[in-house]
Amino acid sequence: MSNIKYNEREEAYELPYKIWNEELTVRFYTESEDTIMKNLSVIAKKLAKLDSSKSTVAGILIDDGFYEGSDAEALAKILKLSNVYVDMDGEDIVVCFDTGTSDGFMKGDAHIELFADIFEITGWVE
Repeated sequence: MSNIKYNEREEAYELPYKIWNEELTVRFYTESEDTIMKNLSVIAKKLAKLDSSKSTVAGILIDDGFYEGSDAEALAKILKLSNVYVDMDGEDIVVCFDTGTSDGFMKGDAHIELFADIFEITGWVE
């Protein structure tokens, strides 16, 4: 039996998942649960990459000027993750998420996408 649930309000499937030592709800934007099941291996690898890349994400935030500090390891310890979702459009599977801190060195959360094996900051969360 699958733990995948459909959220009508979000028009997305949802699955609990542990990332960055936190239990989160990951949303999947796709037409059917079958699409998720068929691509589960790829999705799991992408979510595992996100889970193991907290320091990498911190470094990108610093390098791209989204965080005013300069210590990626210190930033990685305080980053918070939210709004994690998987966009499944055709053959592309993109993991998207918001991350930020409450330490005053970021003006808000940044929106980041993991496309293929590359993290890209797409801007500030509105």
